[in-house]
Amino acid sequence: MATPSIADLLNLKERVAFVTGAAQGIGRAIAERLGEAGAHVAVADTNQTEAAATVAAIRQAGGSAESVLVDITSSAAVQSGIDNVCTSKGRLDILVNNAGIYPMRTFAESDDALWQKTLDVNVMGTMRCCRAAVPHMQKSGGGTIVNLASIAGLKPEYSHLAHYETSKGAVLMMTRSLAWELRASRIRVNAVAPGGVQTPGARQSIEPLLADPKKLMERSREFMSRIALKRMGEPDDVARAVLFLASPMADYITGATLLVDGGYLLS
Repeated sequence: MATPSIADLLNLKERVAFVTGAAQGIGRAIAERLGEAGAHVAVADTNQTEAAATVAAIRQAGGSAESVLVDITSSAAVQSGIDNVCTSKGRLDILVNNAGIYPMRTFAESDDALWQKTLDVNVMGTMRCCRAAVPHMQKSGGGTIVNLASIAGLKPEYSHLAHYETSKGAVLMMTRSLAWELRASRIRVNAVAPGGVQTPGARQSIEPLLADPKKLMERSREFMSRIALKRMGEPDDVARAVLFLASPMADYITGATLLVDGGYLLS
């Protein structure tokens, strides 16, 4: 059997990908990279204006994409969104669970509603998408799921984020559990765990700290000092990792977590 070329291993032509939270930030970068590799990308988000912009960017680059209105806190919306794409395209090969929230609150300030919302989006939302996607992948003989976790799910490095860290720890365990359970269906399930990445959502999340600029600056300096590669991550850094795991390059990888943190957890 001939060894496939690098170009073939990264070729996603005729594959169908469904990416949540793809309107901006990391999700948009992931959608654009999958589109560049040849996949038809369903850009799933509640923000249809920004989703349309992502679709336009993919098409302008020569790719194929469509926007899908999906609120991952609704089982019905998730099921309908994924079913419609599969009906239209006849298959689903790649699911990227990128949508998530990370509102900053101290443990003392966080109430039941905050915990429930964080878990509903980050954990249950991921579960809903997997549950809707798996039967379609099984029908076509397999597929791949990439869950966006975080280094915060591996080590509690951030203050004000116990609810978020708990949710991402659950995503990591869900990844491993599904990788084992779905092995006979030839569905690979992996996770990417980013560190600090410059995105609109990240900037919005630090708003509670803006009241104390000095403290914010100190925390920023401390965080940067621990990154081995001495820079914050960019959305495309994460997108490349997702592309790798979603592609035939990673055909023998399942149940794994790929760190994309610039070496932060080395310190």
